[in-house]
Amino acid sequence: MLRLDRFDALAPGNKWFKLRENIAVARKQGARCLVSLGGAYSNHLHALAAWGHHNRWPTAAFIRADEAQVTPCMADLRRWGMRLVHLSRSDYRRRHDPEYIASLLRGFDRPYFIPEGGANALGASGCADIAALLPDCGADYSLIVTACGTGATLAGLASAVAGSTRILGIPVLKAEAFMARDIAQILDDLGLPRKNWHLDHRFAGKGFGRVSDELSEFILRFEAQQRVPLDPVYTAKLCFAVDAMHKRGELAGESRVLVIHSGGLQGRSGHPALFNQSVLGISGQCSGTTKQRSNF
Repeated sequence: MLRLDRFDALAPGNKWFKLRENIAVARKQGARCLVSLGGAYSNHLHALAAWGHHNRWPTAAFIRADEAQVTPCMADLRRWGMRLVHLSRSDYRRRHDPEYIASLLRGFDRPYFIPEGGANALGASGCADIAALLPDCGADYSLIVTACGTGATLAGLASAVAGSTRILGIPVLKAEAFMARDIAQILDDLGLPRKNWHLDHRFAGKGFGRVSDELSEFILRFEAQQRVPLDPVYTAKLCFAVDAMHKRGELAGESRVLVIHSGGLQGRSGHPALFNQSVLGISGQCSGTTKQRSNF
């Protein structure tokens, strides 16, 4: 397991990889505000707000949440000075409409817009550097497995891993209609239309952010055995999928398998009833285990 949750305190997991090239372009363009959008529990917005606060760069977000809604994530965003503009669910569905986004940005001074989840070619290009963390760009592994929300992390990995290595994405939402198309488009935008990846849609469960009783039981058992913290949206479904495939013998033909832990641990705070039962607690920290290597 590659523990990206230990990488970069401000934007842990895969988030800094998605942000840094976007931020570099924003600097070149002389942007005065970094603007994005997401939900009330967004790891992407959490990372962006933390980075902006630390670097004294104004941030703002169009957030899919009711005016009265307050989540631990949103409390952090406000504490770090991120300006929140609430959107209804119907308005949020227009987030891929360039004209609509342009109309939303008119109230900001020289904004630089980062799409939901950092999912553009720049975000994927940054995620290509995850492969650079591995010896020979992952050539020792026959299969690398990662969770997918937008698909940008998978696209970045697919663009950069060694030619013999395949990437398997585990979508955490019901995305059969569009995720493969979006990943292929990002790879085309990068000029690297590789075919070394595929998606397994069997583990999305009830949908994005939905935690079933079976998944809850898996999280508690996994964390007790491995002392590796999981987030309820991405890495829990990822590890559940890998565990299920292993037990079914579906990985028997693989020489070595690497699982990418993409972070997102701030999402634990949105499920206190579940994670208070974990040996790791809400924060995911457990004394004496933070440097432990995981093999499962």
